[in-house]
Amino acid sequence: MGLISDIGNVISSAVNVVKETITTLGPLAEKAGKMLQIAGKYLGPVAQVIRIVGVLLDILKPKDNIEEMGAKAMNADKKPSDFDSNAEYIKYLREEVQLDKEKFEKANNVEKAARTAVGASIVASAISEKKGFEIPLETWVAMAKLNLTDKAKEVDSLLETFKDGKLEDFAKYVDGKLDIQKESKIGDDLVEMYKKLEPNASIEEIEEKIMNMDKSGK
Repeated sequence: MGLISDIGNVISSAVNVVKETITTLGPLAEKAGKMLQIAGKYLGPVAQVIRIVGVLLDILKPKDNIEEMGAKAMNADKKPSDFDSNAEYIKYLREEVQLDKEKFEKANNVEKAARTAVGASIVASAISEKKGFEIPLETWVAMAKLNLTDKAKEVDSLLETFKDGKLEDFAKYVDGKLDIQKESKIGDDLVEMYKKLEPNASIEEIEEKIMNMDKSGK
C-alpha cells in the first residue's frame, strides 16, 4: 500500500510541477499533466515505447533522451507554438538548448517524472503529427502494459492497424473492457496483423500471443 501511495504522491506532485511551466510550454503542459495522470506507474515504460517509435520514424536520433528533452523544454526560451512542427521544435531542443547537467543529475523523483512526461508528450505529439492521426494516451499505456518497450515495429503495426478510430478500443481490449462483439473484432484484426508481421509464426502461436494481451486479470 505504501509503494502505491508513494507513486501516487510523486505523480500528483509532478503534475503541479508541470503546471508551473504553462508559460514556457503552453498547451504542452496540459498534455504532460494528462500523461502523468493516465500513465501513472507506467510512465517510464510509456516514455520508452514512445521513444522507440520516435526513433523508428526518424523523429528522434538513437541517442536522444526523453527526460533530457523534457528538462530542456521546461527551461527553453521558445515554446512548441513558435515552430511550424513538433519535429522542428525537437530539433531546436536538441541543437540549440543547453542542458543544465548539474541540476539534471540532482533531480528528485518528482522532477524526473515531470521531465519525462514533458519529453514523452513532445515526441508523442510529433508521432501523431507525422502519422496524421491522434494516438490516445491510453493506447500508449496499453503498449507499455504489453511490455513492447523494445518492439518498435510491433508498436507501429498496432498503431497502423487500429488508426481508423479503433485505438481506444485496442486499449480497452488490453484492459478487458470491451463487449464481446468488439472484442471479437479487435481479436480478428490482431490475427491478421500478426500474420503479416510474423509470417513464420503458426496460427496457434499467434492466437496464444493475442490471448496473453488481456491484462485485466479476469
